[in-house]
Amino acid sequence: MTSSDDAHAGTRRMMETAIRRLNVIEYVILGAAMGLALTAGALTAWLLQGVTGASFRILWIVTSLLFFGVPGLMVLRRERRAATRDDTEGQAHGSTTTRDDG
Repeated sequence: MTSSDDAHAGTRRMMETAIRRLNVIEYVILGAAMGLALTAGALTAWLLQGVTGASFRILWIVTSLLFFGVPGLMVLRRERRAATRDDTEGQAHGSTTTRDDG
């Protein structure tokens, strides 16, 4: 093994560590978003319960899903649109590389 292989192995270890940390941060952010959606859903359900007379649990489920799902779908749509745009730009420039997002 040469010294350049050792340098690459060290770089690989650092990259794997960085990727693991980013994955943990992703889950923390997702958990925080879920907690905020549940809290906002509970508050909204509490307010709507007095106005509509509907069940708190049903309102809480529906509003929490809306608070979590609607922004999630908007982000997903934006990402797909960006990926499609990147693919069409790559084809327009004659690029033969393919994109692998995971």
